[in-house]
Amino acid sequence: SAETYALREAFDSYALSAINAMMHSDKLMKEGKMKKPLTIAMENLFPESYGAHPDELVKLVLGSRERMVEMLKQRGYSEENAKKEAEEHITSTMDTGHLNMWRKYWKGDTSKSMKENDEDYNKWMLDKLGELARKKIIGHVHIDDNYGYHDDHLAPGEGNAPIREMIKVLKDNN
Repeated sequence: SAETYALREAFDSYALSAINAMMHSDKLMKEGKMKKPLTIAMENLFPESYGAHPDELVKLVLGSRERMVEMLKQRGYSEENAKKEAEEHITSTMDTGHLNMWRKYWKGDTSKSMKENDEDYNKWMLDKLGELARKKIIGHVHIDDNYGYHDDHLAPGEGNAPIREMIKVLKDNN
């Protein structure tokens, strides 16, 4: 199917890019110039783009890591070392405002109040964020706010994203 083909191509592309980042990191380390390893970090963009939904982002990151492990094993890496390299060099950038934009697609319960539906949405969003953190998907974070409909890039606290709670979830999951 088109989706299977697209995912296979994406996994290959991200894995190859991450191997390149790994090799450049190794070179910088040998030269004593590396401050932090280079990574490929897919961002959860707008809800209309594939990879923006937390479940899709997990699929992209984990699938790319699996592909990188296969490629590194073909180059003589042990499975354990290949997995370590893949986890280090393939991550995601979590944009809190982009995650909050899923709010516009939230199907609330008509028997609940607007406040209760907002609380349900926030719970879903925080649960998904925790899942991403526990699976070690997140490597970088962009903290910005909005009202869930446009990428306004408001300062934290100026919109309705539960920024304080999001930061707590990230801290609780290292």
